[in-house]
Amino acid sequence: MKKIFTFAAMCFAAMSLNAQEPIAVSCAEAAAAMPAQADSETEEVYIVTGYVTNTNGAISPSRTDATIDQQSFYMDDVKGSQKTLQGYWCNLPGHEALNVGDKITLTGKILNYKNTPEIKNGDVVILERATVKIDTLDASVCEALEEGASLNAGDYSDDIFRVYGCLKGTDQVNNNGQHTFEMACGENSFKPYNCKGEEGLELGKGDSVVVIGKLYNYNGTIEISNGTVELIQKSSQEEIIIPVTVSEATDIAMALENGKSTDSRYAITGYVDSIAIAYDENYGNISFFMTDDMATPTYDFEAFRVKVSAEDAEKIVLGAKVTVTAALQHYYKAGDQEKELPEINLAETVAGGTLVFEDEQGVENVSGENKTIKRIENGQILIIRNGVRYNAVGAIVK
Repeated sequence: MKKIFTFAAMCFAAMSLNAQEPIAVSCAEAAAAMPAQADSETEEVYIVTGYVTNTNGAISPSRTDATIDQQSFYMDDVKGSQKTLQGYWCNLPGHEALNVGDKITLTGKILNYKNTPEIKNGDVVILERATVKIDTLDASVCEALEEGASLNAGDYSDDIFRVYGCLKGTDQVNNNGQHTFEMACGENSFKPYNCKGEEGLELGKGDSVVVIGKLYNYNGTIEISNGTVELIQKSSQEEIIIPVTVSEATDIAMALENGKSTDSRYAITGYVDSIAIAYDENYGNISFFMTDDMATPTYDFEAFRVKVSAEDAEKIVLGAKVTVTAALQHYYKAGDQEKELPEINLAETVAGGTLVFEDEQGVENVSGENKTIKRIENGQILIIRNGVRYNAVGAIVK
């Protein structure tokens, strides 16, 4: 009987521990409770009270429950712009976005995300609504870049902007139908990131669009993040997809500045020589390295997050001959000696490319069977097709 009682007492204690109330803290106390180790989170659940101090105003359905809207924001103990605690895609109590100045509680475990205290997918309760007047302003790409440059890194504009312009290059669409692309002002680029469009919206190089949302200074890159995009007029410019080998694609990508991508898309044909990132069922993509010759694999060109079905992902095996169609980019990440992380300097496709298997069907593009020639003139990579000369980013060279 004593053993049974002891066991029952242990079970009751465990149940009481699991059912314990969240610990009520301020934003400053929540930040102090952040674990010291990166990517670690607290065992305890906290309920944090404070004011919303920074947000892009955009909401998005939860990926696990589409009936719940989520939003990202920062909090502090007083109204202002201090970013003491981040709420990352947290569950809203309704379908209206939080505004700067709203007083809320946020419940969840505290995560150390790159030394930033964060609650991810926590639950929001609105205590007080702030009275906020938000203007919607029309702007050109150049005006948006100028306004965005006045923001501190990581900050959003108070006002909403309608930015008018044309796509500089290709459009990347994720599995949630969100669009990412660039718009040009001279040599500078404005980047709409994960913006919603109407269902089935297809955008291409040169299309005239308006992007709506708050401006965001992402470490010097001016964006509208999680805004909306509307097509104004399709471009009459015919897209040219340039066929290249893996080695040619590598040369083109590495000739770009670090972090830059081509305006045009390329059809890269080669063999799968290793899987870089396994197939992700949630996002429907896979990453792998490509080579021109399986006898001498190079491992310096990555087909990054290529969109494929689960069925096709099983066919992407060592030695499979494929053609990936996407823009190219030069990915660079500096090394970290303290963390013993090596430098990464890699040629790759922009995420969201498409794939065909060469033993099943050919690549459909405007090049047909015409021969493409690559050469270097005055230190510049040139691709010649049908007598027309293109540079590394797909622009015509006269």
